[in-house]
Amino acid sequence: MTGFDYDVAVVGVGPVGGVLANLLGLQGVRTVAIDRSPQAVQAPRGVGIDGEIMRVAQTVGLAETLEPTMKVFPGTEYLDLEGNVVSSRPGLTGAGPQGWPDRYQMHQPDFEEVFRGGMSARPDLELRYGYVVDEVRALPEGGAAVTATEVASGEQITLTARYVVGCDGASSIVRKSAGLALDDFGLNEPWLVVDLAVDDEIELPRVNTHYPDPERPVIYINVVRDQRRYEFRAAPGEDLSNALDEDSIWERVSRWVTPEHAKLVRAAVYTHRSLVAQHWRKGPLIVAGDAAHQTPPFLGQGLCAGVRDASSIAWRLGAVIRNGADDALIDSYESERDAHARFIIKAATALGQVYKSPDKKKLDSINASVGREGRGQSPRLGPGLWVDAGEGCPGGTLAPQPRLADGRLIDDLIGYRFGVVATAELLAAIPAEARQGAEAAGIRFIEASGEASSWLVELATSAVVIRPDRYYYGTFDDAGALADAVRSLGAVIAPAPVTA
Repeated sequence: MTGFDYDVAVVGVGPVGGVLANLLGLQGVRTVAIDRSPQAVQAPRGVGIDGEIMRVAQTVGLAETLEPTMKVFPGTEYLDLEGNVVSSRPGLTGAGPQGWPDRYQMHQPDFEEVFRGGMSARPDLELRYGYVVDEVRALPEGGAAVTATEVASGEQITLTARYVVGCDGASSIVRKSAGLALDDFGLNEPWLVVDLAVDDEIELPRVNTHYPDPERPVIYINVVRDQRRYEFRAAPGEDLSNALDEDSIWERVSRWVTPEHAKLVRAAVYTHRSLVAQHWRKGPLIVAGDAAHQTPPFLGQGLCAGVRDASSIAWRLGAVIRNGADDALIDSYESERDAHARFIIKAATALGQVYKSPDKKKLDSINASVGREGRGQSPRLGPGLWVDAGEGCPGGTLAPQPRLADGRLIDDLIGYRFGVVATAELLAAIPAEARQGAEAAGIRFIEASGEASSWLVELATSAVVIRPDRYYYGTFDDAGALADAVRSLGAVIAPAPVTA
């Protein structure tokens, strides 16, 4: 017994909280998830995820449920003022390096409903829907208390947990309770977002389209099914006080669609910001997703960045709570994810500026800098639990997901653990005590074959160690170095016997 009601309290069950709770439940961590809304919020917000996020869904057994709700990325065109295509990103077919298509269009309520459904099937999760969190406070003896009020009855409850993770959005009560200040990169752009349901008689672009304008660029997104989105940047000094008036909305979209062929689903004014918390943790209080960082949507990475947070913090919490790892392991969550999030925010901000007057070289450079659709390399994590072997090493970057010769994807064999993928020769040369100790710490060993063998050849290495969040821990060329690595890794993630 820990002396707390729960090991972890997750405040906010949007996409980030839903993913985090599923990952904690997968590890047998006693978790309570608290959210104001009894159901997934039906307002369409996020509209895209990438193959990395599908790997997370795969990890918790929800990929096959999620994928039919989405569609593979249809492509994007960037136009100039005369309507000519300046640059484009082609539509996708088939799986990419992550084992899934590199990009999907999606409807955020569908995403949330899938992960809420997964949560309800996990015995170590308790769901407290319909509760407003009133107060979060660290306790003198350790851990934290969460006080919340049930909306329907007015009853107030107080729960204690060893850790509280705020996945509660830009106005996060967890972040405010922890006193975590934000760094502001200075972006402050109001945009009007209009979501429509269109009928079959109207012809709209099949691909996402960016219409330039020095003052009022417009973005069109072919979402899923009959859903379409238009995003209008407000001109400098523009009065948006009447922007949500229905007649005003139809006037804005009249260039493309009329009420005869579409239904207004939602319109909202958003102020795009570029913010990152100076610290992501204070004692037992931790933040993730929009509570930790807010990015403009131009790269479609807001939701993705939050899910990466969840995937990064969940295995650390599991290691500390279930395996007796040192609490200091959680600190590397901030150092790794902070640098990554800042990179994405700066790239998204730069991309938003290019929309005003598209330039192919700039567009291609920004897309390559974040590894989009196989172009370039995804950004590296900040300093943390990975091996920095110098220039050219993949440590801290996102690993691919190849198939073995029998067709199985490696994540399905590794699970939500550290995994070693190595040649048969190297595996045979590892001292038995090193392998047994690593396996006792939960590290999985897999003999490379098929695409995985080609992967090792491309890396010019004999073994890779992959983290639970699918980033490279390191690469190793001889049995002695690999044995030393798994010994030290096991001592960090599971110094006490694994409990399950």
